[in-house]
Amino acid sequence: MCDINVYVSSNGKEEIVLENVEQVKSKNHEISLINIFGEQRTFKADFIYYSNSEKKMVFELL
Repeated sequence: MCDINVYVSSNGKEEIVLENVEQVKSKNHEISLINIFGEQRTFKADFIYYSNSEKKMVFELL
């Protein structure tokens, strides 16, 4: 599987938001996530980076 874990960075610390994410949408800094279990999270942030080898995506909260 290629599911990723999504983190937010705030004050130099990363905190996991949602695991096993399969869908990421972004519009006007609003990030919407959906994982393989149908759980959803929405928050305002800027994209920082994605690492396929780490299965990790990081955003910075606005």
